[in-house]
Amino acid sequence: MNALQLLASQLTELYQRASVIDSQRKPGKPQDWFESGLFSYHSPDLTDYVADAQRNLQRLSAVQSGLSAASRQRLAEHLAAQVNALTQAFSNQHIRSKFQQSTRIRREQPAPVAASQPSAVSLYQQLTDYQQFERRLLDMIEQTERYGGADNAGRLLALHARLGRCRKAINEVEQTILQRERQVP
Repeated sequence: MNALQLLASQLTELYQRASVIDSQRKPGKPQDWFESGLFSYHSPDLTDYVADAQRNLQRLSAVQSGLSAASRQRLAEHLAAQVNALTQAFSNQHIRSKFQQSTRIRREQPAPVAASQPSAVSLYQQLTDYQQFERRLLDMIEQTERYGGADNAGRLLALHARLGRCRKAINEVEQTILQRERQVP
């Protein structure tokens, strides 16, 4: 089974899981799953995002797609980022549902909330964005190490510094999420 067939079967499985999650959605104002430009539209249904990734896979696997090698590479990277974001969303789904339940309870019992604090959903989106950025940095580091000579030492050092700052930001967001979860009764 080649990589595209494996990815197609993984997306089919994700679509089935997304259908189950979408059917169990609680009443109330639906929230979009992703706020970034990673997907072509925003929706409260997870199946819409999986379908978007499936369309990109179809474009990528089309034999006579007419795409250049660079375009196919960009589309493959974009598709990989989409699949990673979807996988992360599935692993965080129970936390999202707990957050939505706690916000519904809070709406029933109004309490003062600092307007400057980001919502938990935006924190999870921010965490996903940072993790995707971390993966791209790791790929860039790997490519620089593989194809760069001694003259790329400065670029490599800069990439490692960016990776360190990215990991620090990921840790800060994770700590904020943990603090919020501890505060929710």
